[in-house]
This record gives sequence, C-alpha cells and structure tokens, in this order.
Amino acid sequence: MIKTYKKILFDLDNTLVDDDENRKYAIKQILIERNEEPNDKRIEDFIKLDNQFWKDRAEGKIKDPYVFKTKEEKAEWVRTQRFLKYFENISFEEGSSINNEYIKYLSENIVPIKNAQNIIKYLYEKKYEIHIVTNGPTKAVKNKLEKINVLKYITGIFTAEEAGNMKPRHEFFEKFFEKLGDYKKENMFIIGDELEKDVAGGNQNGIDSCWLNMKKEKNNTEFKPTHEINDLIELKKIL
Repeated sequence: MIKTYKKILFDLDNTLVDDDENRKYAIKQILIERNEEPNDKRIEDFIKLDNQFWKDRAEGKIKDPYVFKTKEEKAEWVRTQRFLKYFENISFEEGSSINNEYIKYLSENIVPIKNAQNIIKYLYEKKYEIHIVTNGPTKAVKNKLEKINVLKYITGIFTAEEAGNMKPRHEFFEKFFEKLGDYKKENMFIIGDELEKDVAGGNQNGIDSCWLNMKKEKNNTEFKPTHEINDLIELKKIL
C-alpha cells in the first residue's frame, strides 16, 4: 500500500547542511581567538568529543545536575559541558562565553548538503508541509536555513531546546506533536542521517523514516528505516 504523506520532517545537521564543515570552521575560530594552534588534530579532537557528547546525551548517560528554571538555562548548561571537557581548567562562565562565540561562528560558514535546495523546493512545490526537527542550537537554525536559501519553503521549526529533550526521546516528539495540534502520524515522514536519532525517533513514535546514508555504511543497529537513500535527490522516487 502506498502511503500518502503530508508532513515531511527533516533533520538539519548533516541532512540539509554540512555540520562537520560547519563545526570545524567554528572551533577553528575559537582556537584562533584563544591564541591556540588550530591544527587538524586539535580540530578533529573537538569533533570526536562533540560527537560522543551528543551520543551520550541522547542515550541519557549525561544527566542534568538539577532542575533548571528555564529551557534556556538548561541548554546553556548542556552545551557548555563540551567546552569544559575540551579546554581544561576553565570556569563554567568562561565555557558559557566560548559556547556563545561558537554558536555565533556556526552561523558564518554554512555549506549545504548536495541537492538540499533542489529537494526542498521540489517538496514545497508538491504541496508538502516541511518541518525541521533538530537537536541543534535554536539560535543557529533559521540562519542555516536562510544561508542555504530554503527558509522560505519551511512550514515549521522545532528544536531540542524547545522540547527540553533530544531526539530520539519520546518527550521530544510528544512536545512536537503538541505544538502541531491536529496531526496524524501515518501522514508523517522523517528524514535524517542518524539511525540512533532520526530513524530511532521514527520507529519509536510511529512515524515512517528515511535514512540518508551518504557514506553507504552498513546498518549494524536495531533501527530499521522504512527507506534508505544515498542522495537527497532520491526522495523524488518516494515523495
């Protein structure tokens, strides 16, 4: 049976924009600001630390130390932890300041994933509702979409900061559904590059999913996507 999707949920980082290049640029600028040598190893060390941090956070291995007064306070605490690990012997205040600078730099060097603009415009013209569902920082999302010239096609944006939880957690999707109001899960379709966040989020919340597997990696996880593609342009065969 062919399903009729209406709401297309896109992950952002490494699905529509090249997050790896984005992060490398941002941490390089931070290192330069701090008069440190921005060599390849130092930059790669941050990318590895950052990847592991968000993986651990999504899996619930990094717990909040207390109940935060606001979502913004919680987001600041979470994002600052990476810099406390990366730069030794700095205060929370300094780490928070570095995080703010890092987010600013994330907005400067935006590289689109191949065919991102093409497919978003195509889906918009086909009358799909296009929603961004991301664990990325709220401040950077609109700017990234604007820089790759697709913001005008986007119906809605929903972030982990807004939800107070990250994909693939059920609470993330519950808050997203709550924001939508009237919806049917069978009419939704989620697309992303991470099996453990995007596909798992779909699997665990009754939403069909598509794994963007640009590196043509083997799926060694328990999370099985409804579809798998190696290039965003292949969505034209599905939608």
